[in-house]
Amino acid sequence: MTLTHRDIDFTLKRKRFQKHTYIRVKSDGSIIVSTGVLTLKSTIYTLVSSKYTWIKKQQKRVSKTTHQPPPNKTYLKEKAQNIILPLIEKWSTIMIVSPTHIGFRYNKSRWGSCSWKNRLNFNTRLATMPPNFIEYVVVHELAHIRHKNHSQDFWAEVEKFLPDYKERQKLIK
Repeated sequence: MTLTHRDIDFTLKRKRFQKHTYIRVKSDGSIIVSTGVLTLKSTIYTLVSSKYTWIKKQQKRVSKTTHQPPPNKTYLKEKAQNIILPLIEKWSTIMIVSPTHIGFRYNKSRWGSCSWKNRLNFNTRLATMPPNFIEYVVVHELAHIRHKNHSQDFWAEVEKFLPDYKERQKLIK
């Protein structure tokens, strides 16, 4: 059911066992209000009215985000391999460490990892990042071959090879 309150159009979804009322602004800017079957329309309108500023702010935020198609994961993986494998070869020789495996995955949150068996995995999205940051991630993961934690010794190892690693870390943000 589509309703309008003030200048906000929203879709109302009533759910049988829902106790609370929720407002969601979708990525296309549309609004969905979900609530229990017994909730009064006046209660819904009061909630929408009280959240008016928040709703408009969220709609503005999602309208600014560019709706890009999802990345071609195969292309990203190939590009990441072409960039990262030579860096691993270079830095593993300099650092005198040897990974047992190198893998590539499309992850949302982690740039790289090193297992207890010295298996390195890298996020294929690194292919879209600046070269200085990619190099930092490679050295960071290779340093984990010697130090399996983020101790002072680990950071000393990273700093030994990348004295500007703190500046490179900032590129993440």
